Amino acid sequence: MIRLPSIVDVTDLTHFYTGGIKALDGLSFSIQKGEIVGILGPNGAGKSTAVKMMTGILRPTSGSVKIAGKEVAENLEAVRRIIGFMPQETALYEDLTAQEALEYHAELYAVPKNEVRERVAKMLELAGLTARKDDLVKTYSGGMKRRLALVRSILHDSELLILDEMSLGVDVQSRNLIWNQVRKMRNQGRTVLFCTNYMDEAEALADRVIIIDNGRLVAAGTSAELKQKHVGNYLIEVLIEGMSFEEGREWLEQRVQLEVETVSDPLNGGPRTAWIRSKAGNTDLPLVVGRLTENGLVVRQASMREPSLGDVFLAITGSRLRD
Repeated sequence: MIRLPSIVDVTDLTHFYTGGIKALDGLSFSIQKGEIVGILGPNGAGKSTAVKMMTGILRPTSGSVKIAGKEVAENLEAVRRIIGFMPQETALYEDLTAQEALEYHAELYAVPKNEVRERVAKMLELAGLTARKDDLVKTYSGGMKRRLALVRSILHDSELLILDEMSLGVDVQSRNLIWNQVRKMRNQGRTVLFCTNYMDEAEALADRVIIIDNGRLVAAGTSAELKQKHVGNYLIEVLIEGMSFEEGREWLEQRVQLEVETVSDPLNGGPRTAWIRSKAGNTDLPLVVGRLTENGLVVRQASMREPSLGDVFLAITGSRLRD
């Protein structure tokens, strides 16, 4: 497999916010030209802080961020012409029309004047907004605004797209359009880096996934590689009556070789129950259920399935809620 040059190089990136809060802790990764890479992480993991470093919004406390070989902090103007950025906060001028918003962006990024009209028309068509181009942005739905923000990020022919929660709060149709446009951008030779909290989005779009937790890189690879390494080919899930997570974990792991990962809903009003989950082969379900019943446990539900990227994420970062 031919390895293309990297367009993003993040090296030992560390950042402290006021009060000594550490947002990034030695974060390092690279992204090749032409890749779609998804960044995942719990709330507060450092995803948005890393994006702000890559786009020059924040300067790191220490470490290096290079875009196309240029140190971001020292080459802001040149780097920003390479990047198309779609922030989590859509950041559109709502008292402009879509046409005006795109023309203003073209002027900011020095798009040749003889190309502006054609490029703006193309972007409006890509976003499905041609018929609404003369309406004020503040009259648009959330999905329409996200679509406009997306095409704005590629209007100046950016090589690298950085998209922070690209489908946040949009309807199914808008999400489908955004996903299709991201795939087309990669096919045109662009590189796409996106942060998301939607596991299905990362699984559907990303060539590689990077998982960040507590400001550090904790896993990276293709979806298939991460599943194999951290979860396995299959998962067995069994709901046991009369056993809680706390009292059953050690017993289950010793007697049945099952790893307890999650707890059932405590609001169900029924008897104590525990979900147990195990890496498994495709013939192990009857064996596991047999072992449980032989030991006097009541199995309420049992199933086997292939793991999802969400299973990988929980296996790596845990199920504890984050603020």
